[in-house]
Amino acid sequence: MKRISLFLLLHVILTCAASGQEEENVIENAFQGTRIVNGQSANLAGDGELRLLIQHRFGDISGGLYELFGLDDASMRLGFEYGFGNNFNLGVGRSTWLKTYDAFAKYRLVQQKSDFPFSAVLSVGSSVPTIRDYFPEASDNFSDKLSWNAQLHLSKTMGIFALHLSPGFLETGYLYDVGGNLSVFTLGTAASVRISKKVSANLEYLAPFNSDIMGDNALSLGVDLDTGGHLFQLVLSNNNRMFHQAVYTNSTGSWGDGNLYFGFNLIREFKLKYDPGWTE
Repeated sequence: MKRISLFLLLHVILTCAASGQEEENVIENAFQGTRIVNGQSANLAGDGELRLLIQHRFGDISGGLYELFGLDDASMRLGFEYGFGNNFNLGVGRSTWLKTYDAFAKYRLVQQKSDFPFSAVLSVGSSVPTIRDYFPEASDNFSDKLSWNAQLHLSKTMGIFALHLSPGFLETGYLYDVGGNLSVFTLGTAASVRISKKVSANLEYLAPFNSDIMGDNALSLGVDLDTGGHLFQLVLSNNNRMFHQAVYTNSTGSWGDGNLYFGFNLIREFKLKYDPGWTE
């Protein structure tokens, strides 16, 4: 009986030590948020965490003082993301542009550690616009307007630097400017540098591989400010959309012409699941 008790005690100690060692081996991603700028990152909300996202983009800054550098016009997305365990997230959102609803799921395949070189996350999502009297009657059904996408997010952190790749596929719903739907391979790329423990700078470029898509590809700069309870991301981009399909297919601005949009992502985290390790 004593031997059994000693064996069980030793097993618990070794299990806890292994768990602690595994946590210590995890390398923190230099990208701070679940969004890099406009695209998804390889980060997820933790177990029992609810994240509120308020994404806001002002109008074209080239309007100058008369338009108060874009502040007279704005669009936004309100979203929620929740962590079911540490490796699976579900999210929903609603954007003002075309009154579009979107939803997505993210699953972490592997986490970068001292003995593994990168993180990999799979995401799938969909969106549908609900604006009235906009689409042609023959293409105004729910199934005609529904878009879906899948991406693999690969991220590698090297000290204060990080690189990110997101190869993917997008099947759009009816696009008014195109006059139909498109099947598009996409590639998101990004880089980040940690300026301090609470501040990082990001560069993001999102490219669709389809000649029917007009306009410049989305090129964005971002600055992440971790204030403790919030993550505040400042954004400057030639794209003022905030859901997947429009980010890849509807860039209306141009860095070369100075048609850019300033904005921000405000991310607030709520703990909805009790953790015995919390202290008051």
